[in-house]
Amino acid sequence: MASLLAFHLLGLYPGRYTCFTSVPIWTNQLAVPSTTELLILSPFTPKYTVHNSYLNVSTTVTALNFDPASVNKTIPAGTAAYVANVTINGVAAKSRCHFDFYDTFRVGGEIVITLTSDKTAADSCLGELPESISTGGFSQAR
Repeated sequence: MASLLAFHLLGLYPGRYTCFTSVPIWTNQLAVPSTTELLILSPFTPKYTVHNSYLNVSTTVTALNFDPASVNKTIPAGTAAYVANVTINGVAAKSRCHFDFYDTFRVGGEIVITLTSDKTAADSCLGELPESISTGGFSQAR
């Protein structure tokens, strides 16, 4: 459980745990266990870097428009706490709800999560939904 808390604080959530612990509110569907997808949440910190000494890569995640009030139990009105868009190495992600570990932390680079205070505008994935049984089932092994 401690690793799940760590992921949550970083604004990411492993898709493989999702079917056992929560339902992504933007899709109302359960994610498939054992995927390499990371679901995107509003992080608890404006910027961090993950160093992977085994693969000799580093990945920096930046939360643009980060507002410390977004970590309150009740999010105040007008607080940037919702994911507006995501870019990976300068390219817009296929979805603002998830990305794949292999395309990000395995190769290194920069992930930028832009936050907004407009909850309604951030109420969909704007692209591909996370893998789930209702969206086609398990992915192919990479």
